[in-house]
Amino acid sequence: MRKGISPLIASVLLVAFTMAVAAIIVTWITGFTQQQTSNIGTRGERQVLCSYSVLSVDKDDVNVIGAYMNATITYSGGTETINITGFTLRDVNGMTYVNVTNLNADSTARNMGVGESRKFVNYNLTGNIPSGLGLSEFRVTGLCQSQYVVTGTVKF
Repeated sequence: MRKGISPLIASVLLVAFTMAVAAIIVTWITGFTQQQTSNIGTRGERQVLCSYSVLSVDKDDVNVIGAYMNATITYSGGTETINITGFTLRDVNGMTYVNVTNLNADSTARNMGVGESRKFVNYNLTGNIPSGLGLSEFRVTGLCQSQYVVTGTVKF
């Protein structure tokens, strides 16, 4: 007749195995949560830094000639480089004209540092704005740290 292990030894082995598995799970969860907390903290800090970014449009320097626009943009308040991603104009009739010039083709023109003011000249629009038609709004859009949107708007 074969003998099995005693119930006491079986219980001890079962408890030891359970404790070992629990220790492995707790170690993994602790490392995972610390990593995620660090990642979220870093993203939060970056977002806060970008929230101070201000793009301003010089209202007196916005000029539209047919399908081309010129404007002076100033970046202030932030700490990070802003990448200008586009311009949008709206006329008094509510028609919207979007910049179609590829800003990525000229990365030096679109990257702006804090305190910098730059005139954007001859940026192509989606259509011709009729001569003498007034503008109601101009908006510039940029990205802070390549992921947080920053806009500047001026109403006419």
